[in-house]
Formats: sequence, structure tokens, C-alpha cells
Amino acid sequence: MELNNRVVVITGGGSGIGEALAHAAHAEGARHVVVADLHGAEASRVAAAIGGTGVAVDVRDEAAVRRLVEDTEAAHGPIDLFVSN
Repeated sequence: MELNNRVVVITGGGSGIGEALAHAAHAEGARHVVVADLHGAEASRVAAAIGGTGVAVDVRDEAAVRRLVEDTEAAHGPIDLFVSN
């Protein structure tokens, strides 16, 4: 998928594969990457490294995921790629 000028959300993005995906999305030209993780400090660390947004989210909480989507779309427009890692 072409990521240039796209909005990307990655859950579990605070470490490991999710962190690597966040860096890859940024390297591929994503307009904005939202890094979501249960551990907000880790999400923020990764996001700061790529100029994205870090968010603490527990994906087991449906309302929290709904807020993640709504807040992302309000701030950056439609989500082009949502990675559930």
C-alpha cells in the first residue's frame, strides 16, 4: 500500500513490531502516524521520534478505541490505514 500523505494508526506501537511499523510508515511518507499503546510513555517515545502522536489506549476497551478513531479523524482527517498489532 502506498503510504505517502496517508494517515496511519498503529496499535501496540510502543515497542517491537508495532514500533518498527511506525518507523516504516513514517519512512514511507505517511502524513501522520498515531502510535497507540497500553503504555502511553512508550507510545509517546516512538511518536516523538517520528513526529507523530502517541496515545495511551487499551484496545480491550471498545469505547477507548472509538475515541482513538474519532480523535484521530478530528485532528488529521480520515484514517487510511489502521494496524491492529
